[in-house]
Amino acid sequence: MDLLREETFAHRFSTADFLAACHQAFEQYGAGIIDNPPRTESIQKRGALDYFRLDMPAEWPGKFRARKVIEEFSDVATGRLAKREAYIAFEDLQQGRSWRLEAGYLTDRRTGAAGALGLQYLAGAAIERVAILGTGRVARSLALSCDALFKLEEIACTSRRAANRAAFAEAVGPALCTRLRVAASIEACIAGTDAVLTAVPTPQPILTAAALAEVPYLAVIAGDSRTRQLAPEVLYERTVIVDVLAQAQQSGEFRFAAEQIALARNAEGTVLDIGAAACGRLGAAVPSVVYLTGMGAQDLCAAAMVYRRLLT
Repeated sequence: MDLLREETFAHRFSTADFLAACHQAFEQYGAGIIDNPPRTESIQKRGALDYFRLDMPAEWPGKFRARKVIEEFSDVATGRLAKREAYIAFEDLQQGRSWRLEAGYLTDRRTGAAGALGLQYLAGAAIERVAILGTGRVARSLALSCDALFKLEEIACTSRRAANRAAFAEAVGPALCTRLRVAASIEACIAGTDAVLTAVPTPQPILTAAALAEVPYLAVIAGDSRTRQLAPEVLYERTVIVDVLAQAQQSGEFRFAAEQIALARNAEGTVLDIGAAACGRLGAAVPSVVYLTGMGAQDLCAAAMVYRRLLT
């Protein structure tokens, strides 16, 4: 299987391209066209670090099949990431061709696009000021995606280390159409914003219901079973829409909060997901939290975008 490295394609795609590919993934999933089985997750202790592996399959029957694999050595408690590799095994089912794509960049960009789209599905265009918690790779993509999708007055950001905040401002600020405000604390960052997007791999909650009391919308880029960004009452008091329920139920927040989470449902009581939101089927449901664990369907559509433009 031929390997396609990121340096050969990363510069060829815009934020708008990733937003379109991610919306396609959500919409086709919601329409029942793309199959997206829940991912499998495994964690093993290896010395001072965790060996963490995700396996994320998806298939567009008759067109494409993809399987994204992430492997990393990390310590969530200290924020240390020693090593991380990601790739997508991609198949064109019509042409009988197979490729393997490096997927660190694709994962970051499709994840940022998902956070922005989730807010759009919930709030429409009523987003003018956003706050981003975290200044890593995904946070950078969140900023670019929100900047491209909404007519913003301001993007605020924060993280624990001043050096990381400065690096974020230097890397992202010049690429934004809107003003970037760098804050030294979470409280200062989220004050006066319409939406908060959080992408912080922390084992202890950093957001409470009281801190978010004046914030209408929240997008959570969820981690795995080891991480918890939200205090339980946030998920009790707000209506939550997820991407894949079985995956969300394995996350740190859901495992801690259990059945008390206020999931978005239709009149028949069926849990609504991001696919329903993308297809305009929220109906009377009024979710204010979008909780995203990541979908193989997103990887499939991102890989198909690369394949179509570069290899066909």
